[in-house]
Amino acid sequence: MKQTVNFKWFKFQSLSILFILCTLNLTAQNAAIKLRWVDVKELSIEGKGWTDTKQFFDRLPAKAQGVVRPSIWELQQDAAGIVVRFVTNGTSIAARWTLTKTKLSIPNVSASGVSGLDLYVRENGKWAWFGAARPDEMTNEKNLTTGLSPKDRECLLYLPLRNGIEKLEIGIPDDASFSLAPERPSGMKPIVFYGTSIVQGIAASRPGMTYPALICRHLDRPMINLGFAGNAVCEPEMASLLAELDPAVYIIDPLPNMTAQMVKERTGNLIATIRVAHPKTPIILVENTEMGDAPTNPNRRNGYAAANLELRKIYEQRLKEGDRKLYYIHGDKLLGTDGEGTVDRVHPTDLGFMRMIKIIEPVVKRALKRN
Repeated sequence: MKQTVNFKWFKFQSLSILFILCTLNLTAQNAAIKLRWVDVKELSIEGKGWTDTKQFFDRLPAKAQGVVRPSIWELQQDAAGIVVRFVTNGTSIAARWTLTKTKLSIPNVSASGVSGLDLYVRENGKWAWFGAARPDEMTNEKNLTTGLSPKDRECLLYLPLRNGIEKLEIGIPDDASFSLAPERPSGMKPIVFYGTSIVQGIAASRPGMTYPALICRHLDRPMINLGFAGNAVCEPEMASLLAELDPAVYIIDPLPNMTAQMVKERTGNLIATIRVAHPKTPIILVENTEMGDAPTNPNRRNGYAAANLELRKIYEQRLKEGDRKLYYIHGDKLLGTDGEGTVDRVHPTDLGFMRMIKIIEPVVKRALKRN
């Protein structure tokens, strides 16, 4: 009887064995490199609007506990928008981090974005992606990048979007240099983003791909991300906290979590509260875009349109009152028109976020230029 050879099976098995051997070889190489570990609490941390936080990587001040709603207090422990800046000439960069939540991923979102780390390096004056680390458990040790030439590099490490950090250390070869990143230019202020899970970055493939991260990296500006998934409703407590900050620009993007009535009752008061503290700071208001089943559900579509209309009324009224530092972004084209910009018709993918910044970033540039 003539035997036949399953070449597809043979090829698959051969590739699998090759992959395993390469992985074992890389592991052996890493084990041979003696690493020096640096606690990031000793480095330049950006993305925190307050220093007096209960836990080091919290996004709201300790005094906010018991003032903001419990759901916001829980969400503020996510490290979204917090970055570590440093300089090293190491030929490899590793990370060792412990998370605060056991849930490493969420529906439609991988562990890389929810609980992972994301490394960018300044090359020829621009930020370039160099690697990411995906967690397997609550405490992880992973390479971010290897095989680098030994020269000084300014690095930017983004922290998880939907998980908190208990401890984070950066590992470099023992003989490599390591220092704080250069200080930002004198007087450079951050851009503050307030909004929903979209601002927080849910569904980005990795932490550096959210629209706040993209804009601030392109403009080389620090950011403060106050995105709270499902909980951005412009309550007075959040308005007061926002007014405590001193940014170059505010971007207010909460409408996906708000009804038209909520927009009418609260958003104008939020703007007014900020204006008392910062009469000349630009504020950019972002409309909602049609989400979920809105294209086929008239009630949903009308609800979004009504919320946008209330926001537009607030904007136009403030213009009449002389507020010349207010900007408005329509939501109908933010994610494109082909339905390809989200993972679930709500949360933008990397493609969706790239489409968003094509519309939002020019407005931010204009606001900064006029400020």
